[in-house]
Amino acid sequence: MMKIKLLTACALIFLTGCFKTPSTNTSRTSTNDRQTSPTAEKTDPKSKSDDFGKAVSDFNGKYYDQALAGFQKVLETEPDNADALFFIGQIYYIRQDWNTSLGYFEKAAKIDFKSPEKLMALAENQRGLKQYDRAIVQYQKVQGFQPKNAAAYYGAGLTYVGLNNKIAARQQLQILQPLDKSLADKLAKEIDGMK
Repeated sequence: MMKIKLLTACALIFLTGCFKTPSTNTSRTSTNDRQTSPTAEKTDPKSKSDDFGKAVSDFNGKYYDQALAGFQKVLETEPDNADALFFIGQIYYIRQDWNTSLGYFEKAAKIDFKSPEKLMALAENQRGLKQYDRAIVQYQKVQGFQPKNAAAYYGAGLTYVGLNNKIAARQQLQILQPLDKSLADKLAKEIDGMK
């Protein structure tokens, strides 16, 4: 049940445009995982290394074993590369290894603490693991950086629903309504379903 809720929430974030979609390369075949991360971010590599660029290409092509090896190689020489840490988190997230992905998202967000994508991925992972108080902190950071980020208010609202805090959930709903009516309607249904 937790996996379904986590994947559903991340799919909604993907649909709101908070995260950019990785390009797909279907010209190669692989026996690797072939799922797409709903929160995957296609990024211009900050690292100039060939290893990083190849790992990003492998990730975008859904060759996750090769991408993982490439990002780990980057971390050998650049242990504080927040993008490499984030992509590794995405790979574990895709594989539904929530605890491992959480560790990588935490490291990436600690280094690149103003990145809405990294903070949202961390918040969604924390919420999926029912670490509600920790998730709220991350959503609030994103709201501070991007006051019109509908996904941040939706995620915070769902987190308050998880905490059974109807008043706080309704506050998020009020802010969300002018930003994204569809997400606001979904959050309203969740709030109405509270005990």
